[in-house]
Amino acid sequence: MSRNFLEKICIVGAGISGLSVAWFLKEKGYKNITVLEKSERLGGKCHSPRFKGRTYEMGAAMGDEINYNTILDIMEKLNFKGDGPKLNAKIFNHINGEELVGITQEEKPLFQAQLAKMKHLLETKYKGYNLPGHANTHEDLKETFYDFCMMNEVPLCLKVWLNPFTSFGYGYFNLIPAAYVLQYIDWDTVESMFSKKIMTWSEGTEIFCERIAESLDQRPRLNTSISKIERKNNKVYIYTEFGKEEYDKIIFTSPLQDLHDYVDIDDDEKELFEKIITNQYNVYSCTVENFSINSGYYPKNMVQSRAGHVMFYLSRWKDDPEQILTFYILGDSSQNIGDKECRALLEEDLRKFNINLRDVILHKTWRYFPHINSTEMKNGWYEKLEGKQGNLNTFYAGEIMSFSNLEECASYSKTLVKRFF
Repeated sequence: MSRNFLEKICIVGAGISGLSVAWFLKEKGYKNITVLEKSERLGGKCHSPRFKGRTYEMGAAMGDEINYNTILDIMEKLNFKGDGPKLNAKIFNHINGEELVGITQEEKPLFQAQLAKMKHLLETKYKGYNLPGHANTHEDLKETFYDFCMMNEVPLCLKVWLNPFTSFGYGYFNLIPAAYVLQYIDWDTVESMFSKKIMTWSEGTEIFCERIAESLDQRPRLNTSISKIERKNNKVYIYTEFGKEEYDKIIFTSPLQDLHDYVDIDDDEKELFEKIITNQYNVYSCTVENFSINSGYYPKNMVQSRAGHVMFYLSRWKDDPEQILTFYILGDSSQNIGDKECRALLEEDLRKFNINLRDVILHKTWRYFPHINSTEMKNGWYEKLEGKQGNLNTFYAGEIMSFSNLEECASYSKTLVKRFF
């Protein structure tokens, strides 16, 4: 493949996907890379505000300190440390806040047998399940994760994957294809969770994104509003408030479901992008009184019938009584559970947990985890979109192409650059 390292390449979106695309293009030798971001800050869902001198996380908060290979490689080259506080989470009753046991003594033998079976299946029948992207994935992995576990007779495995998946905004197991669940929490990640090899960053995930941006030849342009993008005459023309710009190639890492607002998308793109689903994920950062120093999961709230209730709270700086606590809630527009209802249920839950809410310092409602349903995955959604990579000098990366966590976004970006540039 011949390469023109002087090609002008535009990347739309300065979250971890867009920044890592730029990072890997630079590593490969490309010299003329522009990253455009519509908001006033870098990082996308990496958002790390400060309170009394310490960061807290409103989006991405943690990673695997052993198996986040792509992220760890970038961290090493930037001398950026995963030196934040360790997660020390317990399981609590959603009715009264009392501590619970995750797996009972009676369940343990069967639980261990089912875990061993799951490990064997992932290493044999579903080998390759955790590679970046979802094109040509095994048909079984296109079933919902609940159906996948029932089909393989490992129902107790749902308990292992539930807390780190649903509580972090990724939805319910009866709705989400197994391919997503197992790419995010593959077997190596399960072992890291059991051995508590989970890392956080004291400076915050947003600062990690800043450090990547600082390493680029050209800093991303913030507050850039794109009014129109045209792809014609073997070029890409981008119109902003500063006028018309010309590029050779464009890489979209921003939400694909929004491209119809400003891009000359074709009928195939339109049909594909209309299938993308997102979750309403509410994150509340609060000052409170009378709380456990441990972070807490509420598994019984991680079902659709309990939408709007607290699923997890993060006690990031457990040595600090004045710290921010962050509460995580999935809303549900189909049940008319929006911001107002989530806020009311947050206060109701905290009263049950005997936690005194002093103030909500910051609230974010994320349009979270872009994905497709099982039917669309079975109908070849990913094969169709991957087949369009490079058409009209256009490429697609970002959360929807693999998964929404740091490692999967970055590893897909790396794979995209390796395949096409």
